[in-house]
Amino acid sequence: MHILYGIATTGNGHISRSKIIINALKKRGHSIDVILSGREEKNLFDIDELKPYQIKKGFTFSNNKGRISYIKTVLKSNLLEFLNDVKSVKNVYDLVITDFDPISAYAAKKYNIPCMGIGHQYSFYEDIPMTNKMRFSSMFFPKIYAPVTFSIPFHFHHFNQPILPPFIDPILHDRRDKEKIGDDVLVYLPWENLNDMIAILEKVSRDFIFYTDVEHIKEIENITLKPFSNKNFKYDLLRCRCLITNAGFQLTSEALFLGKPILCKPQKGQPEQEHNAKILDDLGYATVSQEINAATIKDWLHSSNNIKIDFSNPIDVIVDIIENREKDFSNEINRLWQIEKIY
Repeated sequence: MHILYGIATTGNGHISRSKIIINALKKRGHSIDVILSGREEKNLFDIDELKPYQIKKGFTFSNNKGRISYIKTVLKSNLLEFLNDVKSVKNVYDLVITDFDPISAYAAKKYNIPCMGIGHQYSFYEDIPMTNKMRFSSMFFPKIYAPVTFSIPFHFHHFNQPILPPFIDPILHDRRDKEKIGDDVLVYLPWENLNDMIAILEKVSRDFIFYTDVEHIKEIENITLKPFSNKNFKYDLLRCRCLITNAGFQLTSEALFLGKPILCKPQKGQPEQEHNAKILDDLGYATVSQEINAATIKDWLHSSNNIKIDFSNPIDVIVDIIENREKDFSNEINRLWQIEKIY
């Protein structure tokens, strides 16, 4: 098949997951063109293997001190540019796949091309526990923002629905239990103010590895600042003792797979992260805090539990579903959930 694959770049999890699925599809002989939307090219990294790709503006959610600003988001959005980006897509594809990218989704709608949504957001189509805010938002996200005709949803738990377990990077499958675990605390909080976080971490007597917007590795007291890099981040995730992050789906899933204690702060004003945080808290999978400060971190380090979940690798089922959209894969999905949870 000739496939257009749209990827939202507002979160690195979309890119990380999509790269692996795209490589698997290429190995099956499919031709893939990629659209990346939601972030400027200068802020993207480790995307060479996605070629050939186009980078479009799409929609970017604006952030203000760790909180989504919907007013700024609307003011920075350019509807005419979005419509022109949709119009620029050629009607040459057998299938469109979107990982929450609206340009590819609306191009499929324009040309009446089958469109498959892959990602955590599409689990909100299913009958799963949701916060009231998420239930309201699910009428827009993903049904209007990036609408599809089929979907492959993921979540931390199946909730007796046709939902796949989280997609874990094969690097983590291959290297789990093979790396020496240190005492470092890994930090990924891209929406927080860097100087504020440095001031907080300096008050905690632990060594921190903090991935942030810097050009080179920099040492500040007990903190090592590192530039964004998918490969380097995954190896630090393998070796760290525990993780402080927001409540994005992909990274928290990978931390659970590796058995890393998680302290997560949902991004304020982001219904999906607030939903994820509640589910993680309800399942007992992470420590959730609305604020990150020195006292919160110290309490978490003292009381956190290790939870290790042996999520099955769903890549073969994903590709099979893409190639056979009319087939019932209930049995295959059920087998993926025959996993062990280790405390």
